[in-house]
Amino acid sequence: MINEFLNYLCDKQGSDLHVKVGNMPHVRVNGELEPIEGSKRITLDDIEVIVNEVMTGDRKERFVKNKSLDFSYSLPGRGRFRTNVFIQRGTPAFAIRRIEEHTKSIEELGLPPIIKEIANEPRGLILVTGATGNGKSTTVSSIIGYINQNYVKNIITLEDPIEFLFKDEKSIISQREIPSDMDSYQQALKYILRQDPDIIFIGELRDIETVEAAIKASETGHLVISTLHTVDASQTISRIVDFFPAEHQKQIRYQLSKNLKAVISQRLLPSKDRSKRYAAIEVMVQTPTISEMILTPEGVKGIPETIRAGKEIYGMQTFDQSIGTLYQDGKISYNTAMEAATLKKDIELLKRGISYDSTADIYKDMI
Repeated sequence: MINEFLNYLCDKQGSDLHVKVGNMPHVRVNGELEPIEGSKRITLDDIEVIVNEVMTGDRKERFVKNKSLDFSYSLPGRGRFRTNVFIQRGTPAFAIRRIEEHTKSIEELGLPPIIKEIANEPRGLILVTGATGNGKSTTVSSIIGYINQNYVKNIITLEDPIEFLFKDEKSIISQREIPSDMDSYQQALKYILRQDPDIIFIGELRDIETVEAAIKASETGHLVISTLHTVDASQTISRIVDFFPAEHQKQIRYQLSKNLKAVISQRLLPSKDRSKRYAAIEVMVQTPTISEMILTPEGVKGIPETIRAGKEIYGMQTFDQSIGTLYQDGKISYNTAMEAATLKKDIELLKRGISYDSTADIYKDMI
């Protein structure tokens, strides 16, 4: 039964499948939910069949214990799927995400050129952020793929579950999955520095222990890449600081100011004909001014303006600048741009043919 639903998802080029008792299975296509054509409402018997199709004895035991479980599922000939099963109203329910079979390049994703420069960093912390379903994993895979194609590095990934599968090219890539290869992020990070990594990818910074380990690794000469469910650079920095008690926050700000090399935040916006989605990207990179601003809460609040002012010199960009470019290039509609933009006046200026460059001078004193 589940394979039938997943085949439909693949045929529609959808991103997600949702299955729960009492409703028809739904897929998300180009950001919009729609029921599977010709399907019926899922019964308790149906959900039990699906559980038996995708969950082994070990998985069932962990699911019964924790009431929620993440794992990967493969459908021969169609690809791999990141699966979350959880309890709702006393019955299992599934949220399943389709994983692209092949990693896309930075160019194929339409990411700004500065992303390659960020990937060239030899050490430090790089964070890719955004809400669920906005392409964080895809962007990370393109960065790792770029490094794999261009550098001889020892790359170790810690994932829950493994999403994109990498083949060694110039680099050696070891992919470790929770809990089949290790019990937890904390356990893996305890010993990872003994495994001679150059680059470490941590699937998500979920708790204080993982954040501490990531910062420590970045301080000791490693490049650490990870993700957070935050919307932009300012919120990302504040979220990391807030993991820690007040008496430690000054030290964490100092460590971030020295080691945070970049924050890449993204949102997916529908194309004009709604047949696909494009990524609007905010990029913050480490500069002397940014490092200074990280040290205080007041400074962090001013980061968006500094990013905006640093587009020409450093290659940074705000969401609004990225949205404006997508609009100018004819990829998204005026209405979509206006809905997504913070400074809507800038989009109005673009519609009138006035570019960002002509209004940028007022920001230059910020950098």
